[in-house]
This record gives sequence, C-alpha cells and structure tokens, in this order.
Amino acid sequence: MEVVNRLPRPKDPGAIERLVDAQRILCARAVSEEDCLQAKALLEELSTPEEDGGFGYTPALLTLASLYESGFEPAIEKDGAQAARYYLRLLEQEICDGSLTSDLLEEAATQLCAVVKDRRASLTEDEVKRLEALADASGAKPECLGAVGWIRFASVEARKLWLEANEDPRVREQRLAREAAKAEAKARDLKNQQEAARTALATAEELRLQGNDACRQGQLPGNTHAKQHLQRAVDFYAEATAALSKCISSGLSLVPEEAAEIRRQRALLHSNAAQVQVTAECWAEAARLAELSLEDDPANLKSQYRLARAQVGLKDWPKAARTVDNGLKGLKGKTSSEAEAHVLELWKLAEEITKELPEWQWSASRPSQQKPANDFEKRLIGKWEYPGSTFEIRLEPWGALVFHEDTVKIELMRKSKLRWRGEVELISGMVVNVSYEPGSDVLMLEFVPPPDLPEKDHWSGPKKFTATRKVMPAKEKDEKQEQQEQQTPAAAPVVPDQPVQAPVAEEPPRSDPNGPESIESILADVPRELWLVGSDGLGGRYELLTDEVQGGRPVYRHCSEGAASSLFLWFRGGNWGVTNSLKASSMAAPFLARCADLSGRTRHPLELRRPRWQVRRGRGQEELDTTLQLSASAPGDAAKGNHAQTTTSGSPPSQAVPDGATAPPAAVSIAGRIGSQSEVNGRYELSSTSWRGKPVYIQCDEAEDKAQRLKIFSDGNYWVVAREMCSLPRSVARCHCQADSAYPGCPSGAPQLWEFLEDASRIGHMVSVDTRTYAPDRSVALSVAEALKGSSEREALETARSELLDEALSTKQELFDPPSRRPEKAGQTERQIVSPADYPDWVAEASVDVHGEEVRVNITCRHGLAVNQSSLDLSVATTSLHVRLVGQDAALEMQLPTAVDPDSSPIARWSEKTRTLRVRLPVL
Repeated sequence: MEVVNRLPRPKDPGAIERLVDAQRILCARAVSEEDCLQAKALLEELSTPEEDGGFGYTPALLTLASLYESGFEPAIEKDGAQAARYYLRLLEQEICDGSLTSDLLEEAATQLCAVVKDRRASLTEDEVKRLEALADASGAKPECLGAVGWIRFASVEARKLWLEANEDPRVREQRLAREAAKAEAKARDLKNQQEAARTALATAEELRLQGNDACRQGQLPGNTHAKQHLQRAVDFYAEATAALSKCISSGLSLVPEEAAEIRRQRALLHSNAAQVQVTAECWAEAARLAELSLEDDPANLKSQYRLARAQVGLKDWPKAARTVDNGLKGLKGKTSSEAEAHVLELWKLAEEITKELPEWQWSASRPSQQKPANDFEKRLIGKWEYPGSTFEIRLEPWGALVFHEDTVKIELMRKSKLRWRGEVELISGMVVNVSYEPGSDVLMLEFVPPPDLPEKDHWSGPKKFTATRKVMPAKEKDEKQEQQEQQTPAAAPVVPDQPVQAPVAEEPPRSDPNGPESIESILADVPRELWLVGSDGLGGRYELLTDEVQGGRPVYRHCSEGAASSLFLWFRGGNWGVTNSLKASSMAAPFLARCADLSGRTRHPLELRRPRWQVRRGRGQEELDTTLQLSASAPGDAAKGNHAQTTTSGSPPSQAVPDGATAPPAAVSIAGRIGSQSEVNGRYELSSTSWRGKPVYIQCDEAEDKAQRLKIFSDGNYWVVAREMCSLPRSVARCHCQADSAYPGCPSGAPQLWEFLEDASRIGHMVSVDTRTYAPDRSVALSVAEALKGSSEREALETARSELLDEALSTKQELFDPPSRRPEKAGQTERQIVSPADYPDWVAEASVDVHGEEVRVNITCRHGLAVNQSSLDLSVATTSLHVRLVGQDAALEMQLPTAVDPDSSPIARWSEKTRTLRVRLPVL
C-alpha cells in the first residue's frame, strides 16, 4: 500500500522487521483472511506504547486508519468510527512532536474531517472533547498549522453531530422545521433571482438590437437626421443598462454566474454607448461611459481604445498616455487578429500623443511594418459565368458590393476574408453565399432557401454553382500586361515611318441620366397619379414627382388630403414598392409593401403583369396581401361619374365606359352548374376596380372574406371566374372574351360557352409545367341580374336556374360533336399551319397535325428570349389550345382540327436545342 511505503523508518530492528512483514502482506497480489488479520496484528503491535509491551511506533496508526476507512478485503470491513479513532490517536501523539512529515499530518487531518463531515463516525462526548482540545493546541509545530485548521473544522462538525444525536426529540423537530423553511426560502430566492436575471438579459438584448439599428442609420452617409438617430441609440443603450443595474441592485448572491453575465452585458452596452458618443464627438460623455464599461469588464479591448480616444479628444494627454500604455501592455504576447488590430489602433493614438508628450516612454515596442493584405473584394469585381447564366459583381459609388444577374440585385455583406453573404429581396428569407478562391480565380455560389419553406417546395435542382471569370477587371488586366511587358526581352530600337494621323472624331457628350432631357423622356408616357387601395396605412393617392427619377423610373409621392407625406412609391432592386424615404439601402428604408417586377422592363407600376403585393408585418417578416390593388383612377370615380345616369334612368351605377359603348350592368348572375365548381353559381356585383380596362364583378357571399370571394374579370382572351386577379389566374371557369365585349354577358352575336376546370397536373421532374384542362358545360349561363330585393329576388333566381336546368337536360344529347373529328384511316396525317399573322411576338412558327389517334402541336419560340418549360402555361379545351409565356402580353390561341379529350393529361416536351414545345393530345 502507498501509505505503508510512505511511513518513516522505525529505529528498533524488531519494529523494522514487523513493518516489512506488514508491508509485504498488504502489497501482495493475493491476500487471504489470515494474512489480513496478521497484518492488522503487526500494525497494532507496532502502534502500542512501549510501556504496554509494544514498540511505540505511532505512524502505523495512519495505515490502520486508512484500512478501516476504505476497507480491505477479505477480513477488514469499512468502519468510519474506528478510522476516526485511529486518526485522533495519531494526531494527538504527532501534532506537537512526532516523526511524521507535515504533508502526512495534513492528510490525516483532512481524512478525519471528511469522515466526520460525511456522518460516517459517531464520536462519544469524551472523543469530541479530545478533538476540541487538539484543535486548541498551542504547542503545535509551525509546519503543522494546516493540519490544525482541518482539526478545527472536524471538531466543530463533531460537536454539532453529537448535539443532534443527544438533543430532545421536540427540539430536534423544531430545528428540522427551521432548516426546512430556510432551505425552502433559499430555493425560492434562487428561482426568483434566476427569473429576474433572465428577464433583465432579454430586455437588455432587445433594447441593444434597437440601439444598434439606430446607430447604423445614424452612420449612413448623407443621412440628414444622423444626430437624432445617434441620440436614439444612446437612449436605447441607457434604458438597457438601467434594467441591468436594477437587477444587480436587487441582489444576485445565489446566482453568481448570471450576475457575471449581467455585468458583462452592462459593460458591452456602456462600450456601445461610448462609441456612439465618440462618433458624435461628445468626448467627456464618451470617457465616462468607457470608464463605466471598464469597471464591469477591465479586459474589454474596445472600451480601452474608446476611453483613450475620448481622452485624446479632450486633450488630456497624460491620462490618454497612461490608458494607451496600459492597453499596449495588456496586449503583449497576444497574436489573435483582433488583438493585432487593437495594437495598430492604439499605436495610431500613441503617435498622436507623442507629438504632444515627446518625453513619454512607451512600455511596448512599435510593431513592425506588415505587408498590406490583398483586397480580395476588388478582385471580385467583373463579369462571371456559370452553366446557364452570367452575372456581374460591381462596386457602387456609395461603397456597396452588388451581385447583379438579369433583374436580380443582391447587396453582398462581407463575413470573412474570402466570404460574402446577401439577402434576396424578391424572396423573403432566401440568401446567397459567395466564396472566392484566389488561387484558381473562381467563385462558389450557394443559394439557401428560406428556413420556413417546406421541404416539398424546395428547388430539386442544384443549389451550388462554380463560376469562372468572363471579363477580367481593367486594373488587374493592366497589371498582368505590365508584367508581361517587363518579362519580354528588349529588342533593337526600330524607327518606323511616321504615319499621318487621321483627325480623331470627338466623342459626343453623354447625357446625364438624371438630367432634364433624360427625366423628361422617362416621364413622357407615365401616369401622373396612381391610387393604392386595400391598405389603411399605405392606401391613397400617389402623385408623380416631375423632378425626381430613380434607376431610370418615375417616383410617386403619397398625398394625404392635399398635403405631401413621407411615403414614396418607386422602383428599387427589382421591386416596385412603398418606403418611408428614397434611400438605396434596404436597412435604412425597408419596403413597407412591395411587388416584384419579374420582367424587369416595366416603366411604371401599372405595367406589372402579375402584381402580388407583399406587405411588411415586422422585422424580416412579409406576407401576401391580395386585397392591395393599384389603379390609375380613384376608387370612387366610377360611381361618381355614373351618379347622373342612376338618378335619371333608375338603372344601377356602373363603371365609366367609352363613348358608344354599353355601360356594364350593376350585377350579373351565373346559374346551371351542378357538381364540382358549383360554387360559381350566384350573384356577382360590379366592383369599383377594373382589370385590363374592363370591369370586375365580385360574388355576393357575406360568409366569406372579400379577398377570397370569386371574381369575374377578363384576362385578355377569356372572361374568367377566379379568386385571385392576376395575369395567369387559376380559373375555375372561363368563357371566350370577344374584343368588343365591354362586360361579361355582353350581346355580341356569338354564343357564350362556359368551360370548367376538369384537371390540373404538373408534368416533368427537373423542369415542370402546370397543365390545366377544361371541359364545356352548355347548361351554364350568365345573365344580367335585375335589381331585386328580398324574397322576390330569390324566387327570380330559382326560376331562372330551373329553366336553365330544363333546357340543359333537353339538349344534353346535342353537345358539340364535330362530324370529322379523326381521319378515316389509321396513320393518316392532316397538317395545319397557323398563319404568321396570328403569331404573338414570342412565337416563330406554330403547326398542328392529326396523326392517328393523336393531335400533335409544335410551337417554336424566337431566339433571344429566356424560355423553359416552367415558363409556359397550357390550357386545353375540347377544340382549342391556349399557350401563354410568362412575361409576355399576348398568348397563342390555336384551333384544333378535331376534338380532343380534355380529361386526359396532355404530353408536353420542351427541346432547348430547337427551342420547340411539342404537345400531344389524345383524340376524343
């Protein structure tokens, strides 16, 4: 055993012989019960006083105490009381004058204290008194004072345990009750302090973020309200530090870790406030706040620098010199990038101080001049390409690094030496990560979808791309050219004939994009005012600013009751939106409402083909608002313009129409639909808005939200019934719209056949397209609704509905069935070429064939347009095929030579090589 090996050597040869035998037995690999008892007897004989027939070797008691404290199988069991008695005998004989070293004595006292504290030994009153007498021993050797201290602890605990063991039961019960109440109160205080600390930290964190935002706005270049923003930042920081100070003053003695964290956060807030005051050049206040920060966190490097900067601003040179010198001494030996940056900043202040105090001696040496690091951000500038697209990275005049691809602009923020990150404004929550490899001169792009987007809606294609440089930056190109010229050996000088220089034509002066002529040309054909409806805070009239252009597009300003407000409607970063100011930074002026311009070619917001307005609901939070609409006229103008007609003729109010056109009725009704999509039946009233210059009717259904009600409007080729008004609506039902029809149901001489959505499917995997098929229903009819009220109106509607149903049942067998819907012979092909005069601008050629049991359609798109299968929208009816390209106004309408089955999904394939869409439709 280790204790046996550390014992001092006895003087008596017989004692040495017995000690060696005990050591041999206890250190053997296998020990029997007889061996254990023999070793115990040898140690007890050694420890017995000489007058009692022993050897008087007291250090053997230490071995016996350790054997009983931990137990020694197979003969000696654990016995804390016996171990304590051996320790007590040992200390009584060795504490004043003995042969044991001080470390063995202190170890014995420590073990005795542990045995008593853990309640493993119940000492008698006489033993407790002996322990107390030993604790008060004044004759202890100086090197044994550490052991005496542990003996005092053991004596106090032994007396406490003896009193508890011998106290009256009633007194014990009262004592236990007091201890339980005390423990409960302590637990309650602990919980309250933890909750108070969490609340204070959360409040301070929220205020700190608000202060950081205000500080950033105050530091933006050209901000005329910079001082107000900086003062708001100081107020936020002060409120946060007050909350933390109040929590500390309430007492956090039971939660030292939380108290330390609160002090660290308070130091951070004081340091931030000091930086704001340094920016505002309020030197005295900056010095006070920096000193408060250093009281809570003396090692805060930023606070040290800000204190020194404020003292330099106050021209208190001695204090500034001491602060800088202390900071340089504290940074000695630190090699982190942050420490090196602080050393450089402190030495800049030191140079300024040395000019005023030339005799001052600095404790640290000036750092050696380092080679300037490469500015990799400038190397990013230029055009890059990756499979399928090209993009450009450029540095704006105000210092922003911008990623520009087609109509998408993303402002990149630096995250590390070779990595940047930007947020895509078109898709809330989506980010792009850019990393640069200087050795191979390539960029790695990663598009990260929004975190709240379901996995099933994620893009299934690649999200990471490697881009190579397409155009080298001019500066880098010149440097490489100079290097090549330097490496080329000099040739013998040859004097060439001097050619006659032709006169150089002067370059015509470029016009200022914001000059008077440019502004006049941009604002030539744009509307002078716009009306935004559907939002209480943003709605109203927006008037064109005749002296302001942003990004080559007009700017509109909100006018409230004749007075201009601070809301602007303008174009920024691929969006038309409303902001509080005309600032290019999305942080300084976030969009309150925005609509993405997918084409990127709109001159004003009324040209948006599919307006989907996103409204800001909070920081980084947007949601779609289908009630927000933009129009060129006031919502109430139509009703006001027709008021005279209402009073004279008694007809319902309607929208304003051109001269010679029939005014749209106040209401229409649809009846006759049975089964699926039967919700289209009902009354539709004229609304105050219009779409594509034609009226919009909204279904009268009070139980449903107005934004989700069915609407009747024109998409250019059809009168459609849908819940959302847009360029490519999901139509529940549709009917061909004649060019001269001013409203649905307008008498034009052509029969109105309503088609209903039968199937909507998605075809393709890597590239998909939404396909919808429609089937005609001759039993459905739209009619002008009379201005009836109460029960008479319901009876009239029921009567009309029953008449339409009877007519549909009687003519059910007379549905459209072309006489020659398929060739007589299998394999016979009929080809029909669509006239080029009917082509939209994006179609180069179109043809339709009947081949056996299929109708095959080929549509070739013109070059120069970005076309893929996902940008083509197909709508199939029995005798026609409707094809629309996203971003184009006109659609291709093809009449089929024979009837097809609209219920079966068509087969559509897009060829990028020939730029041709091939559609195969089964014959009915």
